[in-house]
Amino acid sequence: MMNDRQIDIVDADLTDPRQAEEFLRLIAAYMADPMGGVPAWSDGQRSRVINELQKQPGLLVLFAKDGSEYVGVVTCFMAFSTFLAMPMLNIHDIYVEPTHRGLGIGKKLIEEVDARAKEKDCGKITLEVRKDNLSARGLYKSQGYSEAPHSMFFWTKYL
Repeated sequence: MMNDRQIDIVDADLTDPRQAEEFLRLIAAYMADPMGGVPAWSDGQRSRVINELQKQPGLLVLFAKDGSEYVGVVTCFMAFSTFLAMPMLNIHDIYVEPTHRGLGIGKKLIEEVDARAKEKDCGKITLEVRKDNLSARGLYKSQGYSEAPHSMFFWTKYL
């Protein structure tokens, strides 16, 4: 499925200016994508993102690289499941550039997240997916994810 491309999944180093800029570029593209569908950051928000992420103790960011080109990203956060009495990992963002979709890059990112969660003895991995994002839902289902046993609504209160 990767054709002759060598796609590597690598840990992000957000202290590296190039990687920080690539992270911001990819997440901004995700925000602008129909499946992100949110307004762009203000200048103030954009300038805070990397600094605030670096303060998060349970942050996991992975890049998908096609040679030297950054073509995908996944942002995850560690949490704790009181019900399982175990750590858990939440996939907060996952994005692949439109030019690289359909090559199995999302699958590779998820496989690496799964491996990292197992290394950390997590009891589960969570994620949110839009109901109308059939492509992503198909990918997640193919990787063993399923709708929660009790359908939940995801509610938000912006402060």
